[in-house]
Amino acid sequence: MKINVSHILEGINNSIFVKEEVEKIAKERHEICVDCPKNSLNKDKPFFDPGKYFMEMRPDEHCSMCACNLHAKTRSLHTDCPLGKWIAVATPQEAAKIAVITEDF
Repeated sequence: MKINVSHILEGINNSIFVKEEVEKIAKERHEICVDCPKNSLNKDKPFFDPGKYFMEMRPDEHCSMCACNLHAKTRSLHTDCPLGKWIAVATPQEAAKIAVITEDF
């Protein structure tokens, strides 16, 4: 698995420097993730279907399809859900700008 560090950093950055519009998008995305069979927090529910990257030892809420922390992933505006349940809202040009900013991290 290749982790896209710029996506993770974008989500963390958007968690630290809170913007109302980003939080609205994150809330909408997270509402979808709450009932997803790949969400690690659903491990004790009958509909849970662990993906390749499910790790019971991880204390955070993560997607078992891509291993991303859902707090950060839902705040990364140019990130898609690996199951297609929600799509990126940033344009490719905006994503390129974010990648340039975060490449030094």
